[in-house]
Amino acid sequence: MQQTTAGSSARQGRLHRLGRVPTVLVAALGLIGAAAAPATAALTAGTTSAAPAAASSTGSSAGATTRTVTLVTGDRVIVTTVAGHTRYAIDAAVPGDGAFRSYTDAQGDYHVVPALAEPFLSTALDPSLFDVTAQLRANATTDARTDATTDAKATSGVVTEVSPATSAQLVAALRQAVGADVRAGRQPGTTVPHLAGVPAAPRATTDLAKAAAGYPLRILQVDVTDRSGHPAAGEADLIDTDDSGKFLGVLPITGGVDRVAIPAGHYSIDFGDQTFDDNGNLTSAYTVTKTDFTVPATGTVPDVVLDGRTAVPVRVATPLPSTTQAVNVGWYRTDAAPLVNGISPDNATGFDYTVTGSIPFAMNAQPAAKVGHLTTEVQWIGGDAKGTYRYDTAFSGTSVPNPSGYKVAAAQLATVHDHYYADPAAPKVGGVFEMPIDFAEPGPMGPSPILPQSMPADVTEYLNSVPNTYWNQQVFEGSGVEFTADPAALKPGTTTSVDWGRGPLAPGVGQHTIQPNAVGANTCQACVAGTDVSLALNDFDDSTPGQQGTPGYLDDGNPLQVSSSLSAYQNGQPLTTTPGSSLLSISDAPAAGAQYKLVYTTSAAGPQISQSTSSDTTWAFSTTPAAESGAALTPQANCVGQSATTPCSVLPLLNISTQLAVSESNTAAPGAETMGLTLGHVSYNGTGSHAAITAATVQVSFDGGKTWQAAQLTRTGAASAGTYTASWTNPAADTGTYPSIRITATDAAGGSIDQTVNNAYEIVKGA
Repeated sequence: MQQTTAGSSARQGRLHRLGRVPTVLVAALGLIGAAAAPATAALTAGTTSAAPAAASSTGSSAGATTRTVTLVTGDRVIVTTVAGHTRYAIDAAVPGDGAFRSYTDAQGDYHVVPALAEPFLSTALDPSLFDVTAQLRANATTDARTDATTDAKATSGVVTEVSPATSAQLVAALRQAVGADVRAGRQPGTTVPHLAGVPAAPRATTDLAKAAAGYPLRILQVDVTDRSGHPAAGEADLIDTDDSGKFLGVLPITGGVDRVAIPAGHYSIDFGDQTFDDNGNLTSAYTVTKTDFTVPATGTVPDVVLDGRTAVPVRVATPLPSTTQAVNVGWYRTDAAPLVNGISPDNATGFDYTVTGSIPFAMNAQPAAKVGHLTTEVQWIGGDAKGTYRYDTAFSGTSVPNPSGYKVAAAQLATVHDHYYADPAAPKVGGVFEMPIDFAEPGPMGPSPILPQSMPADVTEYLNSVPNTYWNQQVFEGSGVEFTADPAALKPGTTTSVDWGRGPLAPGVGQHTIQPNAVGANTCQACVAGTDVSLALNDFDDSTPGQQGTPGYLDDGNPLQVSSSLSAYQNGQPLTTTPGSSLLSISDAPAAGAQYKLVYTTSAAGPQISQSTSSDTTWAFSTTPAAESGAALTPQANCVGQSATTPCSVLPLLNISTQLAVSESNTAAPGAETMGLTLGHVSYNGTGSHAAITAATVQVSFDGGKTWQAAQLTRTGAASAGTYTASWTNPAADTGTYPSIRITATDAAGGSIDQTVNNAYEIVKGA
């Protein structure tokens, strides 16, 4: 779902809602219950430390950076940039049950607003509280792993950590105020709680006619009714589809009506709202749109009528019975100016709605645009009550067909058998995230939700195919490790099997697949270009090539703490030692090449993690071109130092992939144990070192590394292929025995790897 941006022509008309309010970052938030008064309710007691939002970076993977913003409501937005595209995963504070409206303001900042906060925007709550981009900017300089482009604009203030307790208090206060309004028959948001320390921006009375200066004006009346047929309250987006420079703005709908002076011409409008019960709980979200209507130059100007009762729930008919788990809808309207690569970011309006769990989302059917352009995107996720299968479907178009009439047939679907492995010490519920991306579009997709997922588990997924679209998948383990897969082109009728989190988890870079439309948009994790050497290691790569594991967030919202240190040696001399980092950047490497040794150590600790808790890895390799005997090294990716005359070359780092015979809790029984072992090199679409593997060993320790025993290693392929089966015997144990595994290998180019993973798995009687 492509994101749209209101350009400079829109700013006069949108600033009262979408314009950038200077970000105010607070350190105190005073909260108490709201009285059921018609107009204003005060919150007057208890002060706790909090901030409107906090952003953190959890690490980098192949061409990807992952950052997390926690909103004042406790909801989290996980922002991942991969292959040059930014995607937003929404992790609702109440798992599986939430609704969010997202939009881009006139300055290009992306906002994610929870439905409960919508009635209070610009009254009790400043829209800047939900400015995800601003929070990322404020934290960009504090983490070297954060995408440097977020440093482009400065943000005032200091972001501190959002308090879960305070977020809960804020949500309770808003819910109490909404419930009071519903019980009294008032519009939600009429009762405005005073939240001490929270920046509030009273609803402005921006002169919308300024955007239409120099044109004869007509008076348009907009009539809006809600789902129950009563006058609605909220905001409608209005765009002149002949030329958005004449008008592009937001209309404040009060008492179901607004009147605005605008030039004659062709227009389009959308209005979104939500409903609540008398306890302030969200019961539904909906939007009503009108693709085209005309404001005549003479005569009577007909009212534009938007009726919430015309919205019908979004549903998809699937081969197997399915209940809706999430709906993600994007509606993007532009004027008649030519599109660039399918979108027009400077003269557009629109929205993204993300709804999860049992909350229904409804919209009305509308035809394709007669003037300008309309793009719609619908992602629907559903499955069975037992969680054994899930449909993840995507539909794109230039109109809004019957929202309840979407359907997919078995022949349109690709089947993926997902196997979710999990640390026994971790919480039993994690999350999964899937998003379709069209790399041909320069804009990012709209947000998708993170769905709760029990772990360990086996789930069959059915995904449909959309032209030029690739599926991006992430899995968030309860241990705090997150896994990001390379974008996948899933063909209808195919069946694949994927392991997530299968240990032992170990540092690496991986072997990656870049989709054709994304060539040049990826960042190489291990490359050299001229005198520039750059390296970004993942801490927790699992058994699936192209799947990177990085420190993520725990169930309580805090990041998994990993201690690490990276030391580099060049031609036998110490070059640098960087504690707390998995990144290496050398700008003055010998142009003729050099010998390098890298030593990387990691250690993670916490009650939620008992396996793959620490590691020691040493790589040796050469950047001398002759070492590869002419093998092609230029990847389909970007790197530091790259130019037309200085291409990127993949560093010939050895790569380890293991297939340990364990249960989905990464446990094994006493007795015979086996492990598949594949040794190769970092690669992108097969581009990388092809040096033959000349030797390999596997050792196992059952006493924390005090003593080691050699595993039997049997080749399973050609002598130089690097494929083996290792076997050993697990000692008798009930629980609590955590073997360490050490793997070494060398290649024909003089490269080597020596990697030890401690607590690689657990021996459990009866596993």
